Amino acid sequence: MESILIKGASVVVTQDRERRILRDFDILIEDHRISSIARDISATADVVLEAKGKLVMPGLINTHTHIPMNLFRGVADDMGLMEWLEKKIWPMERKLNPYHIRAGALLGMLESLKMGTTTIFDMYFFEGTIAEAASKIGIRAVLASSVLEFPTPETRSAEEALSIAENFIKEWKGRDPLVTPSIGPHAPYSVTPENLIRAKEIAVDENVPLQIHLAEDYSEVEQMRKKYGKPSIKHADDLGLFDARTVAAHVVWPSSEELEILRKRGILVSHNPVSNMKTAAGFSPIPDYLKNGIRVGLGTDGAASNNVLDMFETMKFAALIHKGYMRDPTVVNVRQVLDMVTRTPAEFLGIKLGAIEPGSMADVVILDIKKPWWIPLHSPESHLVYSARSSDVAHVIVNGKLVIENGELTTLDEGQIMKDAVKASLDLLERSGVKSFLSNKL
Repeated sequence: MESILIKGASVVVTQDRERRILRDFDILIEDHRISSIARDISATADVVLEAKGKLVMPGLINTHTHIPMNLFRGVADDMGLMEWLEKKIWPMERKLNPYHIRAGALLGMLESLKMGTTTIFDMYFFEGTIAEAASKIGIRAVLASSVLEFPTPETRSAEEALSIAENFIKEWKGRDPLVTPSIGPHAPYSVTPENLIRAKEIAVDENVPLQIHLAEDYSEVEQMRKKYGKPSIKHADDLGLFDARTVAAHVVWPSSEELEILRKRGILVSHNPVSNMKTAAGFSPIPDYLKNGIRVGLGTDGAASNNVLDMFETMKFAALIHKGYMRDPTVVNVRQVLDMVTRTPAEFLGIKLGAIEPGSMADVVILDIKKPWWIPLHSPESHLVYSARSSDVAHVIVNGKLVIENGELTTLDEGQIMKDAVKASLDLLERSGVKSFLSNKL
C-alpha cells in the first residue's frame, strides 16, 4: 500500500475530540491509516501532496442516497409526489437491470468523490453490482439491499427480497474493507410487520446495519395511525425493529413521545434537508433531536429528488433552514453540522473514521482555500459550512489511497463513466416510454 505525505497544510480541521484546528501541519498516511500529525515530518513517502494554501478535513459521510438514481437526474421536477412517481420514476425504475445499475452507481460515486464524499450509505436494488462498483472506483459504501412487498426490478416478492438481501450480506461481509453490507426494508408502510421483523432478525444475526425510510411524509404517519393505531416510529419500535443498528432516513414527522424512542434506541437519523424541501415533505425537527441527544447525520437522498450529491450544499441548508423556520439564529451551529458529516455517522458505524488523528482510517479531503470566498479566513469551521464549494475539492484519499488528484479520478476513466451513464439513460427512456430532452438523441 502506498504511503502519502500531506506537506505543510495551511489548515487542518481535525474533528478530533477537542475539535482542534491546526496551522501548518504535515500528515503522514501509512497502511490505510493516519500514522502521524506533526510539523516538519521528515519521513519519505510514495506520494507527497503539497498543501500550502489548502485545508485538510475528514472525508464527508453521506448517510442516505440511492446512488444509481443519478440516471434519473432532472427527468421530473416540480411535480406532485404521486405524479412524479407514476408518470416518470416508476416506469423507468421498472426497466432497471444490472447494466443500468452499474452505470448509474459509478456516475453517482464519481460525483460523490469529486465533491469530497468518501462514504455513502445506499439503499437500492442489485446491491451486489453496486458493491462491485464501489470496490472498483474506491469509495467507502454502506449498502442496503432493499426489501419491499411488491415486485421490484430485482425481485418478485418480499420473501425473495429478504433472501437476496441475506445472501448479499453473507457474500460481502468481510470481503472488502470498503464495503459494509446491510439490509434495507423500505418503510413501515411498504413492508408488513412480519417482514420488518424478519429484516431486523437478519441484521441482528449478521451484525450489520439496517436502513429504512421513516416518518418521511405526514400522509405516511396518518396512514400508519389508521392502519395500526400508532405512528411510524412507535410502530417500528413495538416490532423490535430498533434492536438492529438502525439508520432512519428523513424522520420529518415524529411525535413528542417518539423523540425518546429515537434517543433510547440509539437511532442514527439521516437528515435530508434539500430533498425534503424539494418534495415538500416538511422540515425535520433537528434542533429537537440535538437538544434530546439524538444522533443526526446528513444525507442527500437520490439525485432524482435532489439533483446533486453535494454534501457542502447539504451542510449549508442544514444549518440555515432551521434558523429561518424557528426564527432563531443560534440553532444548529456549524460545529454540530460538521459532526453530522464526520464523527457522528462514523461512531454509529463503529469504524475509526471521521477525524484527522493518529490511528484513524485515512479518509481525507483536501480543499483549495485560495479562493475569494475563503478570504479572510476568520473561521475555518464557519467557512466549511457557509462558504465552501464542492469545486474547492483538490484531492481525496479513501482508505489510504489517493482516488481524486487535482480534481481528477485516478481509479477509472471519468469520461467513460459519463458516456456509459448517458447511454444507460437513453436505454431506460426507450424501454420505459418516458420522454426528456435527452430523448431527442433517440
